[in-house]
Amino acid sequence: MARHQPFVVLGIVAAFVAALLQLAAPAAAAGDRTAPTTPTNLRITATTANSVSLAWNASTDNSSTFWYCVQTSGDGCIRVDPPRTTLTRSFSLPSTTFTFAVYAIDAAGNRSANSNTVSFTTQADTTPPGPAPVISVTRLLPTRIALTWTRAVDDFGAQVWYTLLVNGSPHLVDTGATGATLLTLTPETTYTFQVSVRDPVPNVATGPVLTVTTPARTDGQAPTVPTGLSADTPDGLDLEVRWNASTDDTDPQSEIRYDVYLDGVLASVGLRTRTVVSCTSNAPVRIFVRAVDTSGNMSAPSDTLVFDDCNP
Repeated sequence: MARHQPFVVLGIVAAFVAALLQLAAPAAAAGDRTAPTTPTNLRITATTANSVSLAWNASTDNSSTFWYCVQTSGDGCIRVDPPRTTLTRSFSLPSTTFTFAVYAIDAAGNRSANSNTVSFTTQADTTPPGPAPVISVTRLLPTRIALTWTRAVDDFGAQVWYTLLVNGSPHLVDTGATGATLLTLTPETTYTFQVSVRDPVPNVATGPVLTVTTPARTDGQAPTVPTGLSADTPDGLDLEVRWNASTDDTDPQSEIRYDVYLDGVLASVGLRTRTVVSCTSNAPVRIFVRAVDTSGNMSAPSDTLVFDDCNP
């Protein structure tokens, strides 16, 4: 047994030395607490009416992972990863001043100070969206027309809105769509259609006029009378009206139009067998529906439904 004691002593000494080394570990092992150097010489290198290009002198850091945060007034932070030290921004707001600064931040969350600041003001927007919308017909029936028009874009990249003019009067105002279907035209009648587009300023551009004459009726028989009329206020505010589909001698059920009347006044026009209308009367509401085919032949009214729970 005595022969093996030196090895036991050596093992105890090695363990003791390891413990001492652990206690003497450098303080840096506790984590990176050194921020990157501050980016300098932030500058504007190019501009357009609504965009600005920025550049700055690079930062350095004791770690291999850091990035830049480009701050824009009122617009948070945009990350830029080294070695890149440039950024181009576009803006949709005309006549507006933006201020920029940049700082560096590493993976441990150490952040440098901010660079110098620079400012850029977008130009006034005096140009309407373009090109002006050109309207065309995709389907034409005696009482119905489907229209589409070309898309316009704004020079500031802002949202644009379209207005459909029928015979010179606004019919569909400030829509984002590039098409519409009109269901209530008159057979053998000439109409003019035109679309204008505007931006938020607003600058407005109006496209050329399209003149269309609807064809003659293709039949003289009306659809069957709608049946099974019912109504409810599922949200307590709007009135949902439903009915059974009508049939027609020439048109499929999907082509039959339904006119919904509240107290004798036309409240809704559509191709579905349900509609939602405002429920604002304090008195009972009298509801009936008529079916209309694509030639304009109109059915007799459905049975009248008296709905007395329309109390907002």
